[in-house]
Amino acid sequence: MRGNRHMHVIRNTEEIRKFIGEKKTAVALGAFDGLHIGHYKVIRTAVESGLTPVVFTFRDNPAEYLTGTCCYLTTVEERMRILESWGVEYVIMPDFAQVAEWPAERFANLLRFGLNAKRIACGADFRFGKFAAGDTEWLKKLCEAHGGEMHVVPTVEYKGERVSATRIRKAIENGEMEDVTAMLGRPFGFCFEVVHGNHIGHTIGTPTINQNFPPRFVLPRFGVYASAVYVDGKTYCGVTNVGVKPTVGSDHALSETWMPDFTGGDLYGRTLRLELLSFVRDEKKFPDLDALKEEISLNEKTARMLFEAFEKEAPAHAHPNRHERMGKNLPRKNRTRV
Repeated sequence: MRGNRHMHVIRNTEEIRKFIGEKKTAVALGAFDGLHIGHYKVIRTAVESGLTPVVFTFRDNPAEYLTGTCCYLTTVEERMRILESWGVEYVIMPDFAQVAEWPAERFANLLRFGLNAKRIACGADFRFGKFAAGDTEWLKKLCEAHGGEMHVVPTVEYKGERVSATRIRKAIENGEMEDVTAMLGRPFGFCFEVVHGNHIGHTIGTPTINQNFPPRFVLPRFGVYASAVYVDGKTYCGVTNVGVKPTVGSDHALSETWMPDFTGGDLYGRTLRLELLSFVRDEKKFPDLDALKEEISLNEKTARMLFEAFEKEAPAHAHPNRHERMGKNLPRKNRTRV
């Protein structure tokens, strides 16, 4: 897939013609929360068309607008990095509220006239327009009437069940990280700022980086994970605790990671990429810091074994945007959270 062109992000539907002009496009449609292996197949259909590949999605998840609740698998920044690494040239990404009340016909006209779409790709369950009045059959007939192509990508399954953002979210909440990696096509991770903690790790010889989860971001199962941390182009084995640190106390859930091989300097204020590779054990309270230190030492041996196995055995397709991530930790001023 093409990944060497700079991707343009269009946040307002009124600006589409300004950027697209007379280009003939292939448009992939969907909410694309998490960008899993099913989404990859839909988007690949657009990227490999020979036309200008476009993704039409939303900055926010439609579920949040429709139900008032949502739990995100990725930040906006990560979605954009992945889409660019997949070869997408344009992302149309308005807020869902901007188009939520559009009749299906208006959305179809945007595809036909605004985007000059000659190929449309989506999943079998895609619906659009006010009251979800438009479906794939309706859109297919419209495409055929105007000489376009409609590609409805078959459902992608894993272990005999449909891959979906909802299923992946549940697996993350259960700590089933190997299944999550298989369904995402890459390890689950996040890119958050390193913040100050209580510095107890320094006192027991295991200095850690602390990263807070933003509101509405999926919370993994509380406990210890083997992880991978990307710092300045290098990948480090991590021992990550997700939770509220019951031994020393925390008033909110966060990610706390010890990198036993890291000898660099101060990382506070940096925005680092961390991936959770495998669940090791549940979070628990220890009687004192000595017991905690002893347990961390045991966890480090397990985490290192899992990290080394992952680095050695993971196939290349499990990291579709890995080289895009490594060494590209975002400075503070460039962060935009969902």
